[in-house]
Amino acid sequence: MSADLALQTRWIENRGLKLALHSWVEGSPQALAIHGFMDHGQSFRWVAEALSPTVLAAADMRGFGHSGWVGDGGYYHFYDYYDDLGAILDGLSEPVGLIGHSMGGSIAAAVAALFPERVRWLLLLEGMGPPTSELGESASRLGQWLRSVRRKPGPPSARRSLRRVFSSLEQGAERLRAFNPQLSIERSQALAESFSEPADGGWVWRADPLHRTPSAKPFLLGEARALWHSIQVPVLSLWGGEGFRPDDLSARHAVLPRVLAGVIPGASHNVHHDRPDVVAEGIETLMAGRLRLPRDATPL
Repeated sequence: MSADLALQTRWIENRGLKLALHSWVEGSPQALAIHGFMDHGQSFRWVAEALSPTVLAAADMRGFGHSGWVGDGGYYHFYDYYDDLGAILDGLSEPVGLIGHSMGGSIAAAVAALFPERVRWLLLLEGMGPPTSELGESASRLGQWLRSVRRKPGPPSARRSLRRVFSSLEQGAERLRAFNPQLSIERSQALAESFSEPADGGWVWRADPLHRTPSAKPFLLGEARALWHSIQVPVLSLWGGEGFRPDDLSARHAVLPRVLAGVIPGASHNVHHDRPDVVAEGIETLMAGRLRLPRDATPL
């Protein structure tokens, strides 16, 4: 990372939990990125480098990256992320644009609907939800959740010992490339370093193992649609050509009053890892008050 993009991290407390806010800009950011499941805020570093001038900050959601883990008897319910992001936005001096990847897109879209005075625009990176679940699946999902959480009991200190140890940062980078073969060696090594910490005999990912349990709440499209209907800010929705798209994506986009959707050829699900330049161009366009596809994106 270049010297003029020195990373700064501060913590915002919400309900006794410390949330990490990473920033590549002096003062209050104009754009805030929210990562996806099993990712972390610092993975937006290449987007920050591609922006001119740099305007970006990125948060670690609870239990990920450098943010705090829930305590004894706690759990990561999806609605808690809405409250956490609301607290982070309250800690900023002015409204910002939100960039949300995957899980982070669902969080950002909900918060744009719930706290409209705090959000200027939305850039969603494969961020309009997974395949929908049926309400009839709720009982089965709850059963899976109950069985799973009972295998990961105890305080954070006990859960830390449940993390799988890998011998070196190079091995961690190899695991990331196995998940996304498009990652360069350099970027996979940087991600492994920022998303891990030393442990006995090697390294471990910073994420709380409790995140590996199935959520008690299925993704219900009707609930998400009710929130999307309330979004009034412009939305740019970008998808990787080699990523994941729900079968009903066009119908989901149709709910939004002001949306433009496009595909980035060659990018995987982790669009911001693969094509940070395209993401940065989308941010700059939205900041300029325009809703337009980046040059390398094709209309969806």
